[in-house]
Amino acid sequence: MAFFPLFSQAQKLEGLKDALENGSSNGGGTGGDSGRGGGGNGYSIWADLFFNIALEPTWWLLFRGPNEMPAREFGFNEYPYADGDNSGTYLPLDMGNEKRMSLQLTGHLQTDQDAVFGGFFQAKWSPNRALTLEANHLQLFESLDEPNSNGEETDQFGITNFSFNYNRVHHPKFQLWWGGGLMLLNAGNESVLYGSPTLNMGFTWFFKQPLSLYADGQFGFPNGVYARQHQARLQVHLKRFMVYAGYQGTKIGDVSIPNAALGTGVWF
Repeated sequence: MAFFPLFSQAQKLEGLKDALENGSSNGGGTGGDSGRGGGGNGYSIWADLFFNIALEPTWWLLFRGPNEMPAREFGFNEYPYADGDNSGTYLPLDMGNEKRMSLQLTGHLQTDQDAVFGGFFQAKWSPNRALTLEANHLQLFESLDEPNSNGEETDQFGITNFSFNYNRVHHPKFQLWWGGGLMLLNAGNESVLYGSPTLNMGFTWFFKQPLSLYADGQFGFPNGVYARQHQARLQVHLKRFMVYAGYQGTKIGDVSIPNAALGTGVWF
């Protein structure tokens, strides 16, 4: 825990709210007419390069490369390492004991070792091997040195994400996904709710039974402000269950709050 900085300033969640409510101060700027490249010829050259050279490699990178086994050739393990040390989440269909869908629930408690603490819940449902629907919620609390303007001694901040993810890599030992969704931010006890489309990505690496390494992130721009929720954790698998410890980070604008996390999970 010693690598997490100890912040002494009061009302960290208030800093997240201020960054979110103030929005973008400069609108991002367009840079005038620079880079337009002589009446649009520059755009035409880049378009030709993309469609003639880069389109196919981009498709391979995002979806499936040549000679790569498609998702329909895989099924789900009963739970990670259920077959021994051969695989984590996915199994080739020819192994004969794979499932066609999967549900995973995880949750943890977290703290910044100072005044901020909270909890996180995550649900992932994969109706097939290629797609995963995810919902998660992070709820942060802060014990204030003095009551705020509403007379409350505890401040609050919540983030909810709904995601639709494509399971890009479904190797028995390594899983990688990307997708999009919706991020909703609740600025504490107030009724204001901010929303934004998101980009999501993450991976799980089952490197050695009973361990795995997990990381993910959601990125959005609510009210024109950059927002990021991310985590990394080391997981210990105990048949259908797991326990984990790791890092959970929240960033709104220039305000960041790192947290240590300890949690558990289960596969169905």
